[in-house]
Amino acid sequence: MNSSNNVLVIEGLTKSFPTDFWRKPVRVLEDLSFDVRENEIVGFLGPNGAGKTTTIKILNRLAFPDAGKVTLFGEDIYSGADFQRRIGFMPEQPYFYEYLTAVEFLRLCGQLCGMSLRDVDSRSEELLSRVGLNGVEGKAIRKYSKGMMQRLGLAQSMLHDPEFVILDEPMSGLDPLGRMEVRGIIRDLKAAGKTVFFSSHIISDVEALCDRVVMLDKGRKVAEGLVEDLIGADILYIELVVSPAPAPELLESAGILPGAGHAQGDLLVLRAPDSQEANRWMAVLLKEGFSVLSCVPMKKRLEDIYVERVAKTDVKAKVQ
Repeated sequence: MNSSNNVLVIEGLTKSFPTDFWRKPVRVLEDLSFDVRENEIVGFLGPNGAGKTTTIKILNRLAFPDAGKVTLFGEDIYSGADFQRRIGFMPEQPYFYEYLTAVEFLRLCGQLCGMSLRDVDSRSEELLSRVGLNGVEGKAIRKYSKGMMQRLGLAQSMLHDPEFVILDEPMSGLDPLGRMEVRGIIRDLKAAGKTVFFSSHIISDVEALCDRVVMLDKGRKVAEGLVEDLIGADILYIELVVSPAPAPELLESAGILPGAGHAQGDLLVLRAPDSQEANRWMAVLLKEGFSVLSCVPMKKRLEDIYVERVAKTDVKAKVQ
């Protein structure tokens, strides 16, 4: 775990929060361990209350663990080393001085990072354009929508050109186009040699972007690994798309399983249990004059793995 190419190493992280005088503290992290390696994108998945934001706050020294160790760039985060210039951070709900403009806000952030005004203005112009805020950079932030504030929060996290970027729910509040743009920015960070660690509830984005994934539930790690390793190579079923949709009587006479298909407009989508059955179904359909528009083996998605792992921890908790 202590490989020289690790940007972040978390070992045995445990954290509780007090509730009130009469109740026991609530444990939000339990013996959490994982690492983030240089120039990779790591997704941090878990339901609400799993401990994702608490972990990210600890990484930024905004919260303190009860036990465990966190190492950044080979040094303990409480060693006194200055990580400010090497890390970029975007919280889940960015807060701003709402009467400032985007340009003024980024100037403030740049000064806090020790950047010169010339460098700040140059980077601000580039980043505001990159996140889609060019043209509104002179408008007061209080007039921004939630999606615009997310974009500004993303810009400030990259302002000082950090080596390691930590993003807490960066897609939150964005429309599909905004999500696509943020995915492009994250890919560009990796292409530029940066390391990205981000949490998200949008599992399809994590699957599309990440090299590795860490799954968390009730403060415990329930899965970690390369996306392709977690998904695996097993084929669940073969999906056939047929045009036009055959009559139910034909499907029955061809021995196609009842309930194996569903209509999509004028098309029929069939699920064959294996390749042998898919080939038999195609032969029958083609002989009857139907077109098979596609034949695709379907594997598990990251979402399936996530539901399985989180459901298992829920069952264990109920049994205990």
